Amino acid sequence: MNVLVLGGTRFLGRHTVETLAGRGHRVVSFHRGSTPCALPSEVEERFGDRNADLSAVDTERWDAIVDVNAFEPEQVERSLRLRADRYLFVSTVSVYADFSVVGIVEDAATIDTFDPADAAAAYGGKKAACERLVRERYPQNAVILRPGLIAGRWDYTGRFTYWCERLLRGGSVLVAAPPDRRVQFVDATDLARFAETALAREICGVFNVVGPSRPTSMAQLLREAASVARERGALSSRFCWSDAALLTELGVEPWTEMPLWAPGDEWSGLLQISNAAALAAGLELRPMAATVRSVLDWTQAEHPHNPAGLDAGREAELIAQIAG
Repeated sequence: MNVLVLGGTRFLGRHTVETLAGRGHRVVSFHRGSTPCALPSEVEERFGDRNADLSAVDTERWDAIVDVNAFEPEQVERSLRLRADRYLFVSTVSVYADFSVVGIVEDAATIDTFDPADAAAAYGGKKAACERLVRERYPQNAVILRPGLIAGRWDYTGRFTYWCERLLRGGSVLVAAPPDRRVQFVDATDLARFAETALAREICGVFNVVGPSRPTSMAQLLREAASVARERGALSSRFCWSDAALLTELGVEPWTEMPLWAPGDEWSGLLQISNAAALAAGLELRPMAATVRSVLDWTQAEHPHNPAGLDAGREAELIAQIAG
């Protein structure tokens, strides 16, 4: 295939470019050149800002366009003027209007109107608007991927990475109870491979791209991560499970300071979304331990700054407060 990737130098985009090139496709990565990144030598890079000028890529017709970085409907309106047979848009599960429901499937209602001052609703609402534009332009040839939390190498959000690095330090680890609460994430490599599979097999439609393949608890994830950490010489970890109400009272921020935690009945379905359609279409999900290993291989080699999670001092203070 002749594929244009809008973006391609940051996290999922980089995984996608590498996967497409590795499977023999001609790949052109269109980006601003602002993120240092060593792409495979066979990938052609063209430079420009999609917000202002697409002239570097508007003279060709593409077998497929892969859009990994659009957040605003205006961005999609511009890129839809390019000529292509198919359009793959990476969206988000945040488009869904009601997360109080467990087992959300792809035809559930998405956000239609929202308060622009509500950051979470605005993010999901704008992505939903982008989806509608893509599906209107490509009613039979659109692929919409809705991942949840994405994990893996080059993750600039650091949310899954936090738990991998935290268990590498060992000691007392503060975690939001209960231990059996469900969690979901998807390895960026698996997401990129599913994108390539959908394009190569001409599979179209909307897919929730979340994992693991079986229901997984926070306790299971931590046990897997701790086991990988011990392989690398980490001290043992002791999990301090704390009541959600107490953590909230102490000012712990869900998702940012305590990744993979979304308290409240209104969020009970956020980390329990159905991935049945994607699995049936060919999504393959690696074991949790493999994702943890890839993350630690990256962080131990490159030592990237992680903006997520509790720093060691605040975590220790919180544990002391809870214990006292």
